[in-house]
Amino acid sequence: MTRRSAQIMRAAAVLFRDAGYRNVSIDEIGAAVGLTGPAVYRHFAGKHDILVRTLIGQVELVEDMARRAADGPGTPGQRMAGFLADLEQHSVHRDEAMLWRRERRHLRPAERERFRAAFGKVLGHTRSALAAARPDLGESGLELLSVALLSLFGNTPEMRVGLDDARLAAVQGGLARAIVGCAPPGGAGVARPRPAERTPAGRRERIVAAAAELFDRRGFHDVRVDDIARAAGMSGATLYQQFPNKTLILRAILERGAEGLLYVTAEALARADDALDTLVGTYVDQALGLHGRTMRILATDAIYLPDDTQRDLRAAQREYVAEWTDAVRARHPDHPATEARAVALAVIGVVTDLSQTGRVRTHPDIDAELRVLAHAMLTPAAAECETGAMTEPTGRR
Repeated sequence: MTRRSAQIMRAAAVLFRDAGYRNVSIDEIGAAVGLTGPAVYRHFAGKHDILVRTLIGQVELVEDMARRAADGPGTPGQRMAGFLADLEQHSVHRDEAMLWRRERRHLRPAERERFRAAFGKVLGHTRSALAAARPDLGESGLELLSVALLSLFGNTPEMRVGLDDARLAAVQGGLARAIVGCAPPGGAGVARPRPAERTPAGRRERIVAAAAELFDRRGFHDVRVDDIARAAGMSGATLYQQFPNKTLILRAILERGAEGLLYVTAEALARADDALDTLVGTYVDQALGLHGRTMRILATDAIYLPDDTQRDLRAAQREYVAEWTDAVRARHPDHPATEARAVALAVIGVVTDLSQTGRVRTHPDIDAELRVLAHAMLTPAAAECETGAMTEPTGRR
């Protein structure tokens, strides 16, 4: 790869992160590096080619880090500490570096398989490194914590607000050590199935339910209005009587999810003895419930809504996160508000990712696993749990 190609990929990744892949043009990518749009084609076949090479390159870079953690020199604890330091530096200084969390759904089938294979290697090496540092963990625990660790660093952009690089790195480091030191239950329960889908009686509700399932599975831009109408069991003309366009359907799904979470949380907190325990419990229930998919759609597709709608959704999210921030600070008064907020966002992001990851969601005792993990991340002392004599290696920062 030429230096110019790498420069274009880096600039495109930042644009994709900030505006969403579908909202970025070749001309904008070219302008970001001082080129015309057509000049970009001398280096790449098109915007999609840039996305594919960027995502595959990102995951292969993390695979190399994970491989060193699994097979490199040093004790298991030293290798794990080096892995966490690598991930921290990678995400803190290039928080577009985990772009795959949102944009991988734009890959074509063959590209998706290539990505899955590469990401499977990342998970495999991460699991091996964890197994060496935490020989007490069973298969379920190793899988849970491996996915959680990668999810944590994928949530860096959400955690960054109000923190400089040094504080962000410190917060992420503590959370990563808390994940590695977590002791999830043994998995003796019964796997929790996905909630059964039912067909709503009303037309509007049928449209919303059908669209939410399709957006979650395929992504907003890859779903047509005709697809939604067919899934809802009605004609396109009938659908248009309820929603003039597809964007308004997405808006209805996400506004309902954001406001609904606030209502459920307010009701639970009004009866709560411990706010933080209640927030963890209600969020896990929502994430594993029928509307858990709304949280993933929010993370992946809200960026394609009009700016004013995005502002309204962010305002609702801020209200919800504020409850978590206050609860964290009530239990740990020494936490500055910005750091408490970053911790809260990390917990919410990790629980969301794990609850929507099929291989993890079907774990026996997934409810208990997510609660234990969330509380480990919310407890500063958890960062000091023994993790196989994990120590910071020299020369990694």
